[in-house]
Amino acid sequence: MSVPIITGRAIVKSFGGRSWFGGADTSKRAVDTIDLDVNEGETLAIVGESGSGKSTLARMLLGLVKPTSGEIAYYGQAMSGFSAPDWAKFRKSVQPIFQDPASSLNPRMRVDTTLANVLRRHKLATAATMDSAIGELLASVGLDATQFHDRYPHQLSGGQQQRIAIARAMAVRPKLIIADEPLSSLDMSVQAQILDLLVSLKTSRNLGLVLISHDLNVVDAIADRVIVMYLGKVVEAGPTRQVLGNPASDYTRSLLAAKLVADPRLARERRLAMEAAMGKHPQSTIQGASP
Repeated sequence: MSVPIITGRAIVKSFGGRSWFGGADTSKRAVDTIDLDVNEGETLAIVGESGSGKSTLARMLLGLVKPTSGEIAYYGQAMSGFSAPDWAKFRKSVQPIFQDPASSLNPRMRVDTTLANVLRRHKLATAATMDSAIGELLASVGLDATQFHDRYPHQLSGGQQQRIAIARAMAVRPKLIIADEPLSSLDMSVQAQILDLLVSLKTSRNLGLVLISHDLNVVDAIADRVIVMYLGKVVEAGPTRQVLGNPASDYTRSLLAAKLVADPRLARERRLAMEAAMGKHPQSTIQGASP
């Protein structure tokens, strides 16, 4: 069996600490004792309401934030013991896609400059091959190089900006993509296109994909496994079909009750059935969810 790309064991991230003059410890755990694995070619979704610790966990998986305790490993090697060359290899192999593509792109750089900087930095293209390499990257995300190579971010739509951000991430041929709410800032008509693009790239290149999302429709459509978080803890985890089809946690049921359904009658019937099965309103289960 192959070694997972990323492994996390008993990961904890606390913020705050003791107050001045030796007062009480006021630290709070944003992520509380989480275990996870991400395999090649797999989509792992991490879901939960705002403040559940999803983005903090993503930042730790990217190596941007150090765990307070616990260990994260890349192909079995503990990140806490990384040397400078190890970090360089990791940064190339694990790439982020951000929620707001506009803020992730330099407004003063044209599309071709943005991509050329990455290719040049990692020695993936020479001066002679740069234009063709940029053209291939743009084509891989569904954009025509002749139309888009000389545009600035403000001249692009939200979907086009996210495609450029994806092309920049794919330029270094990563093993793992960590996407933090990559669809939430986009129009509904564009979300399906970007989702199809991510799935296509993941499948064709056998990438691992960590998807941070609150949209259970998206998770249900593409995720192989799902982790449900609440107040920094995992309340439920497993195959997507099992977790979303037959949830064991009241909190997961409350998230499903809030899931958008196109048919209003079906949505109301499901909400009433969920409330009857749980014996209380979904809102109250959020407050009383078991860790």
